[in-house]
Amino acid sequence: MSQMTDEEDFGALFEADNTKPRKRVSVGDRVSGTVLFMGTGSATVDLGGGLEALLDTVGLVGKDGESTIKPGDKVDAVVVRIRDRVVELAKSIGKGHVNMQALSEAVVSGIPVEGVVTGVNKGGYLVDVSGATGFCPLGQMDTRRIEDPATLVGQKLQFRVVEVRDGRDLLVSRRALQEENQAHKAAETRGKIVIGARLPGTVTRVLDFGAFVDLGGIEGMVPASELAWGRKRPQDVVSEGQQVEVEVTRMEPGLDHKGRPVEKIGLSMRALARDPFEQVLPALQSGVLLRGIVTRVEAFGAFVELIPAVEGLIHVSAFGRRVARAADVVQPGQEIVVQVELADGLSRRIALSYVDPQLLEAVLDADRPAPAAVANLRVVGWARPSATTLGNQERLNQAPKNERVVQPPPLVGSVVAVTVDKIESFGVFVSWATGRGLVPAFELGVPHGADLRKVVPIGTQFDALVQDVRPDGKVRLSRAAAAAALERAEADAWIAQQKPTQAADSVGSFGELLRLKLNQGKK
Repeated sequence: MSQMTDEEDFGALFEADNTKPRKRVSVGDRVSGTVLFMGTGSATVDLGGGLEALLDTVGLVGKDGESTIKPGDKVDAVVVRIRDRVVELAKSIGKGHVNMQALSEAVVSGIPVEGVVTGVNKGGYLVDVSGATGFCPLGQMDTRRIEDPATLVGQKLQFRVVEVRDGRDLLVSRRALQEENQAHKAAETRGKIVIGARLPGTVTRVLDFGAFVDLGGIEGMVPASELAWGRKRPQDVVSEGQQVEVEVTRMEPGLDHKGRPVEKIGLSMRALARDPFEQVLPALQSGVLLRGIVTRVEAFGAFVELIPAVEGLIHVSAFGRRVARAADVVQPGQEIVVQVELADGLSRRIALSYVDPQLLEAVLDADRPAPAAVANLRVVGWARPSATTLGNQERLNQAPKNERVVQPPPLVGSVVAVTVDKIESFGVFVSWATGRGLVPAFELGVPHGADLRKVVPIGTQFDALVQDVRPDGKVRLSRAAAAAALERAEADAWIAQQKPTQAADSVGSFGELLRLKLNQGKK
């Protein structure tokens, strides 16, 4: 009884398998499958859907003479023949002797042929396809422009047969085959490309504004700013043919160079690299002395590179003495010692102060061991607790022992005397003895649209009222509010100096005060 049940179950499974639709292919179809086992001169490939095929392995050997495929490998091939319900595959035709009839059939079937580039002229390339003479026009050799066509002479490449002329000459195209392969790859890749995806790719072109990366039949671009942390030329970061990993940052419709609609894909390599600022931030403690290189000098201060891609700013007020310009003290390319005043992780800003080389020994705390170096930071040591704005010997001597002088930000509502040190279209940056802030254009009290470079040139001094102090230390001020506050203060002081008048008539008292003020103005 048990045996009968097993036979019935087997029969049911066999019948169900026969009722499944079998996969169908035609000559010229491109197919993918898995190698089941290797035979002599051929391999059995499972194409799925219950269909198996034989793959010609003649010529599929490496330099060591061993086969380039093995059981379990995924392979792509072309259906070259179907005989007695047996599907025959080939990676390409052209190995060994090939008759013209087979090449003529390749025009219809689209089967790739293998040829050797034997020469080049003004019109294109001469290609030998197993004894047959082929010609490939310059524009049909590659999807991209080839700067030096002679570099391809002697190379064995695959082509698509476009036409057989006079029964003996071939017109071939490598570009057509590349575009078809790219389209095939693109269909598989497109589903993987979503914002945030991390994908491998190959650099295809490197330009001044960024690098193009092939993700598998689909190209994306990495802007120069997204190649690496810091300011670097794209040519110094990647090279053509380099294998990279990228993150998809944006996808939007656009047009190619021929005006055809394409999807523009933005990529980033920097997003996958460790942020050097976050790497060194724990070591940037207040009072640490470091060596750095001056990279830029502006009117308001100097930028100093502590490690590649990490810079700090020495404000013009932090040179230890009053200087008109940072360029009077330091120059680009100069190596200097600086003290870390503040490192803000939220705003990604590092405030530094300058250490006069002649005062380094006085500033350096020799009794305190230097902090451990992090990344490539060049640590000099710790500053003495009394060393404030570095290089200022007078303040160094006056500072209380074992107490660091910290200048708090100004209070909101207070008025400070400021100096203009940078002008922008939206306002002016100003500085005072212990800090720096912004006065928006509409808070300057000048006519709308006025040329700020003329009405408040660099070096202009005025009083400004502190309107806002953000948690990251940024200060916003107003010149107009300071002027209004001064007028109110003068009015209050004048009223307080006047003798009290009859309290019974408040209107009369106000009128009397106004009359006296007007008379005083006339005098």
